[in-house]
Amino acid sequence: MKKEKDIIEEEKRGISRRDFIKGAAAGAVGIATMGILGACSSDDGGDAGTGATENPDGTGSAIPSYSVNGEKPSWFTAPAAIPDSEIIDTIDTEVLVIGAGYAGVATACSAAERGAKVVVVEKSGNWNGRGGGSGVADSKFMREQGLTIDKAKAQAEWVRTCGSRVDESLVSLFFNRSGDAMDWLIDKAVAENCFIMIWGGYSRSEQLPDEPGYHMIFGGDNIKEGEFASVALLYNDSLKAGAEYVFNAPAEQLVKEGDKVVGAVVKTADGYVRYNASKGVVIATGDIAADGEMVSYYAPIALKAVESQYTPVGVNTGDGHKMGLWAGAAMQEGPFPTMIHPQAYAWFHGPFMFVNNDGQRFFNEATWVQAKSLNIMNQKSGNVAYSVFDSNWSQDLLKGLPQGGGMFWDSFRGVGAEFDVEAQQKTIDEYIEQGLAFKADTIEALADQIGVNKDNFLAEVKHYNKMCEEGTDKDFYKPEVFMTPIKKGPFYATKVGPALLNIVGGLEINDDLQCLNENKEPIEGLYAVGNSSGSVYAVDYPINIPGNSHGRCLTWGYVLGEKLTQS
Repeated sequence: MKKEKDIIEEEKRGISRRDFIKGAAAGAVGIATMGILGACSSDDGGDAGTGATENPDGTGSAIPSYSVNGEKPSWFTAPAAIPDSEIIDTIDTEVLVIGAGYAGVATACSAAERGAKVVVVEKSGNWNGRGGGSGVADSKFMREQGLTIDKAKAQAEWVRTCGSRVDESLVSLFFNRSGDAMDWLIDKAVAENCFIMIWGGYSRSEQLPDEPGYHMIFGGDNIKEGEFASVALLYNDSLKAGAEYVFNAPAEQLVKEGDKVVGAVVKTADGYVRYNASKGVVIATGDIAADGEMVSYYAPIALKAVESQYTPVGVNTGDGHKMGLWAGAAMQEGPFPTMIHPQAYAWFHGPFMFVNNDGQRFFNEATWVQAKSLNIMNQKSGNVAYSVFDSNWSQDLLKGLPQGGGMFWDSFRGVGAEFDVEAQQKTIDEYIEQGLAFKADTIEALADQIGVNKDNFLAEVKHYNKMCEEGTDKDFYKPEVFMTPIKKGPFYATKVGPALLNIVGGLEINDDLQCLNENKEPIEGLYAVGNSSGSVYAVDYPINIPGNSHGRCLTWGYVLGEKLTQS
């Protein structure tokens, strides 16, 4: 793969405009069908990923695909400059944030509360935020409940999951400062009479442990119904602190003076406006998942997911990645890590036996969500699986929870709350009505309902039950406590499919959150946060602190607001 910098330099020879690094006016190949060319989206950081169209069943969005066909990717070509004659106004500020998602709004709030003059430009018509909560390594709310994290152990697990290809100083920054950032958010939540909860369903597995750091915030005096409260709190307080938001205003090119980034040109309804930023420009434009060309190049595995569950559909087209690249920033080494969870269909499947469309078991089911997703995606029979269990499911599940749990195994309950069997059974019944789960009086009838290879399925269930009786999984070594037989009717199966939530790779940054060039030197005046930034994840997305992508957005924004106002 030819280095991006070399190709870009080839394209820029002969394009000599003194002040501008050309922005996202091109790069249309692979995204034209979405009606979106360039422009800058917001970074939500958590449950993300994008698509071009709605799936027929309404469960999510299709993931755009693109074949490079031997041609260099379009974003390697810096587009033509916007003429000075088309710039209708110039506005001075101190901090310019490009993107009003979780990371961008957190940055704006942190900087504005410390006295900086802040402008946020946003591609869409509103700030963006979605998801259940934010994962951090510490908080006063945790300490009040006697919850602590072994940071050394948790950080080592994070780095190991990422193949030791991360910048560990950034991982340490998360573990050292995410508690401060969450305390800041908690103070805002308390002031607004929000309900705060720490998720109690995290994994207690010795092999694959999670940590109790997933904070969920609901309601609030000035939070509208349906809003993601964490971002709403930050947005409202940033306005109080004087931050200005300009919506429907995509940034299209960065402005440089020498090697320093000093602003950006933004497209508004009235024309192009140049924003000068004396303290820094912050890229917070989200991930790349709505640009099929970039996904094919940087994260091709994402194309194997059933769907994307990111909203708003088609917004995150990697615009900040492109502008940063054209300004001389380096991209982290690929392939980019992906956040893919097994939630395209039913959200409950526990540690029970999984089979593929061939009716065969294919992995140790007592594992984490990323592993479940990737194992399903690797099946030649299609990227769908079925979690099979019998009427004893609740007893079996409760027996194993002290040694297991985690997303889509346990429920979304608070710390100290019991697993609600009745509520989960109701959810399974609803899945059955929706065609996302199946129920039959005999195992043979269940095989007919789910449509897998019946002979293989019946043989697999018989073999699995025998191993359960013997207490040893000779095939995949699932711990004995999770080896529960499938014998007592009625019998159930939930349909399980991998969904793309986010592609968590981006521009290389240092622990001051500055973008780096290919020599790992900081580019003065240019910063990146959220899923536009890279270096803290690689290979895979670690979930031993559930929700850490959201927690990273909050933390990077909080810390960068400090750094931008120290001088």
